[in-house]
Amino acid sequence: MKVIALIATGAAVLASVPAVDGHAYIVDPAAQWADGYPNNGYGSTIDNEIWGVYDNSKYGYGVNGTLNFFKATFPDKGYDSLGAFIAKNQELYSSKTDPDCGLTVYKDSARSELPASKLTYSGFTHTGPCEVWCDDTKVLFDYDCQTKYPAIPATIPYDESKCADANRLTIYWIGLHGDPWQVYTDCVWLKGGSGSGAAPSTVGAGASTVGGSGSTSTSTTTTTTTTAPSTSTTTTAPSTATTPATPTSGSEETGAEASTAGVGSTEASAAGSEASSAATTPTTVDTEAPATEAPATETSTTATDAPATTVEKCAVRRRN
Repeated sequence: MKVIALIATGAAVLASVPAVDGHAYIVDPAAQWADGYPNNGYGSTIDNEIWGVYDNSKYGYGVNGTLNFFKATFPDKGYDSLGAFIAKNQELYSSKTDPDCGLTVYKDSARSELPASKLTYSGFTHTGPCEVWCDDTKVLFDYDCQTKYPAIPATIPYDESKCADANRLTIYWIGLHGDPWQVYTDCVWLKGGSGSGAAPSTVGAGASTVGGSGSTSTSTTTTTTTTAPSTSTTTTAPSTATTPATPTSGSEETGAEASTAGVGSTEASAAGSEASSAATTPTTVDTEAPATEAPATETSTTATDAPATTVEKCAVRRRN
């Protein structure tokens, strides 16, 4: 019982901890977060095959091969910065992600002091490039910030003069290990600045497409075909009729006719008795066909048999 109680307590504690994706975020200067607490999840993604599938024999395998491919290809793609590459090609993780600042938010009353000489990041836990901006000034860039700043948390030396009087600091990082690549963008509003500002001018506004928002749903239509059972009844037609019935084609049968043909065996027996007891009729005609389909024969001294072929054709039509 004690073990069960401990497990239940542990589960309750875990349930109370905010769910995050286990990556990294800016620590100093401190950012403000949409969730109300630091969130180290990625805010957007980029297709890992945006430049095609690379040649493993040339660049290597695994994340190191991906890094080598990125380093060789990125300079020739016409982007002035990592931020510009992200802004143009990202897909947001959800509609709650800010296109320019990821999971961070602007809060003017909670601006941060810029540290003296080093920025602090919770840790570059994946291979990939990072970049830091103060307003429109690029402060630093490296193709592999995990190798460049390996400590946990990571300390990032920077030129403080590039951030003099800056309103907003922005850090970009791409984790190249994933499929797709994972994008982490954090913004910090600095003391002494005013307003929310904007993304670096050479970076531009971030793409706001939410990943998967272009997908379509498919509706399924189910069609059910019901086949009505056919009912055949053998009836002895009386030969006392003096007016011939109008023949009915089997292909023009209606539901009412089918219902008439399915009359119970009591009526069929009564019709047979009536035929056998008719005193004024010298002959009777036995027809194995539904009463509504077999034409009655005028009274005659000559016995007439109903053509069997007509019955067979009707029967075939009825089955179809």
